[in-house]
Amino acid sequence: MSPTQKKNIAIIGGGASGTFDSVRCAEVAKETNNDVNLWVFEATTSFGRKVRISGGGRCNVTPH
Repeated sequence: MSPTQKKNIAIIGGGASGTFDSVRCAEVAKETNNDVNLWVFEATTSFGRKVRISGGGRCNVTPH
């Protein structure tokens, strides 16, 4: 694959892990100047539902 070719990244599951993983993938792609297509696949209509239930990301986060 050539360095200028667009890469495809698929994340299966739009729960808490999938949501945060997709954000991190996008950050790394931007930091390293990689052109990517990022796809998140979720079987249900409630994308990120557990994140909202647990306090919008404030739960289980260690401040630094």
